[in-house]
Amino acid sequence: MVTIHLKSNRFAEIAKQFHNEASQVVRKTTLDVEAGAKQRVPVDTGLLRNSIQSTMEGELTGVVSTNVEYSIYVEYGTTRMSAQPYMTPAAEAMRQPFIQALQNIGRQLK
Repeated sequence: MVTIHLKSNRFAEIAKQFHNEASQVVRKTTLDVEAGAKQRVPVDTGLLRNSIQSTMEGELTGVVSTNVEYSIYVEYGTTRMSAQPYMTPAAEAMRQPFIQALQNIGRQLK
């Protein structure tokens, strides 16, 4: 039988620290995805590129979006037009840096 005695419980403090730092990582990643999408999007008039924006919907939820009606057709294509993905590649490019940043936070918590 194994018995564990906690002399100091810092779980709440560590959880708060992780939450705060993870929120910063989400914010930075959201901005990086926005920038990447703007770099990748095909430009004709510039309307689509200028409409790409990021917002934070909570401390741990970032959203990159556009309100241009035809953006979905550019991203995924149609029966008459080939896809020209810009949003998906921008998000995929940030997947590993995002994971790495969260892992670094976990390693630094003490």
